[in-house]
Amino acid sequence: MRNVGATYSRSVLRRLAHSALFFLCLLTQTVNAFDKLSIDVEKIDTKDWQLNDVSLILLNIDQQTQQLVLSIKQLTLPEPFTDIRFFDVQCLSFSWQDNEVLCDKGKANIKSSRFISSPFDFSFAITDKQSHFNIKNLKFSQGILSLNAKVEGDTWSLKLKSKDILLQHLKPLLPEKLLDDISSGSVDADIKASGNHSGLDHLVFKTQFKKVSLQAKQGKLAAESLNLTLDLVAKHKQGSWQWENNSHIQQGELYIDPVYMDIKGQGITLNTKGLWHKQGVIELQQVKLTQPYVVNLTAQGLINTKTEAPIETANISADIEDLDVFTQQYVMPFMEQTGLEGIHLKGLLTAQINIAKSAIEQVLVKLKRLDVSDDKNRLAIEQVKGGLNWSNTEAESKPSYIHWDKLKVKVIPIEAGELKFLLLNKRITLLEKSRIPLLGGVLDINQFDWHKDTTDEPTVYFSGAIHDLSLEQLTTALDWTPLSGNISGSIPGVDYKDKTLTVKGGLKVNVFDGTIKIKQLASSGMFSDFAKFHMDMELDNLDLYALTQKFKMGAMEGRVSGFVKDLYLENWSPVTFYAWLGTPDNDDSRHRISQKAVQNIASVGGGGAADVISKGFLRFFDTFGYDRLGFGCYLHNGVCQLMGVEAAEQGYYIIKGGGIPRIDVVGYNPQVDWAVLMQRLSRISMTDEVVIE
Repeated sequence: MRNVGATYSRSVLRRLAHSALFFLCLLTQTVNAFDKLSIDVEKIDTKDWQLNDVSLILLNIDQQTQQLVLSIKQLTLPEPFTDIRFFDVQCLSFSWQDNEVLCDKGKANIKSSRFISSPFDFSFAITDKQSHFNIKNLKFSQGILSLNAKVEGDTWSLKLKSKDILLQHLKPLLPEKLLDDISSGSVDADIKASGNHSGLDHLVFKTQFKKVSLQAKQGKLAAESLNLTLDLVAKHKQGSWQWENNSHIQQGELYIDPVYMDIKGQGITLNTKGLWHKQGVIELQQVKLTQPYVVNLTAQGLINTKTEAPIETANISADIEDLDVFTQQYVMPFMEQTGLEGIHLKGLLTAQINIAKSAIEQVLVKLKRLDVSDDKNRLAIEQVKGGLNWSNTEAESKPSYIHWDKLKVKVIPIEAGELKFLLLNKRITLLEKSRIPLLGGVLDINQFDWHKDTTDEPTVYFSGAIHDLSLEQLTTALDWTPLSGNISGSIPGVDYKDKTLTVKGGLKVNVFDGTIKIKQLASSGMFSDFAKFHMDMELDNLDLYALTQKFKMGAMEGRVSGFVKDLYLENWSPVTFYAWLGTPDNDDSRHRISQKAVQNIASVGGGGAADVISKGFLRFFDTFGYDRLGFGCYLHNGVCQLMGVEAAEQGYYIIKGGGIPRIDVVGYNPQVDWAVLMQRLSRISMTDEVVIE
């Protein structure tokens, strides 16, 4: 635009004016009675401009005020106006005096392949020192435009005002593929520009967009009924541009893939200020984003657009007053179809982020009154406060801490606790031992370290202990059959490396007046679709009466011990194990078993005794004595090899009778399909009915 105004005013209008001046002087000296002067020029060439078939008629020469009629049949303009082909100007009030050519009252028309204007008011002035022209009341796209341009020496200036210009009609004037569609909206603009022969020096751009609805980038950018004001001031000095921008979205809907915003209330304000150097370096002196009652964000930085890591330095500060609105609007759209989908945050957060060479160097976060909830019930936290200090270098590292009032992991509630740790690069390290109240007991965390190696796979180490964790609270939380007792154990080391979990030491579960020891825990692919799991288990002197009272299988008295060796699961289904549960040696407790228990045990082992009870005199007894009981399984290839306390003439004894009345339960099926066995056990635990097979 700067060259258009400057070159046309000096090279063309002044040339025409001087030609008119020459002829006028010549003729007025010889023929004062002439009242009309006509000049026809076939072609006028100047830099980037071409005018063909120019006609200039000067009327009322002998009067103080003249009339000038100018028509141009063919006009070629420089970019971006090359499609304009006709320009018609009529001056109704034209004067020349003291080397000055003036058109005070004029009319003009502009015709283009993109638009055709109706007549508008036009005026211009050409002098030795300066030239200017004005356009008023140009009706365009159901709105009005006015333009003032001035050239003085090597400098030029331009002022443009518009009112109620429909955006749909501007789309053909914009670069192709910039916008997919503009369905509605209008714009008011007040633009001022100035410069010299070298280019633009100063720009003031004030616009107001009203009720804008559009789409761009194949639907990745969209607006609906958007009201936006945009003010920009830019100055060029010594090869650099200094700018200041103020933008305010008052209301409407805005979608910037994948973020959707329904803007209400006080809207959103963005203010920026900085320098743009000709070497491609951008100094961001101030960036300020404000959404009242939601977030205040400020930033400063240095950007080099000609390097692979364009962000030389950046400092970002954020004060988030409403985490719920902020995360749902700006964060969660990026978390869809990830592990964080469905997470909700409430509370206050302040953050400081430092960036160098396009890499994050340090993040400082303060949390206040943070609540976390999850649509999938994986995690819930109440009243969190803390300071998270992450650093990429050890020299800048600072301790972090987090405190919570209530915490729930899936269905496991955890009481108030606190952790102090160090966040350094790709590492999280516990700084102090922590004791966390858990399910009526205590979880000791003595050591914890998490880090990622060069393959970006996590490695975890943990050591600690569990003291008197309540089985009743645990089973209630898991919605299992409530059990009494507790869990304790020392965990000298837990390693997770190469997607494999290994647990050193073991857990001791005090339950049913006996103990269960779990050891040799190991797992691989825990977080994949095909997890593998291994463990050994020892059961010592469990009270059968306490055990059977918790399950619907009939009452039994006595003690049992046993083991599960080499338990191996794939995708949480057993593949192989060797298990045994039976009366321990030297057990001197009372041994009694109810009729219902006999029948259910017989149904599991596929053995006899149930038929004898139902047909013989034993049906009149509620309980029976027994000497020993035992049941074992070796699982391999989906088949369970069954065994009892000792061999029988046919099969094996599951219950060896003793006392009065006594009864034997014999199993006849040495092998059973694992799925069938699980069905039998399921029927016992899920119903009070006795099933005999």
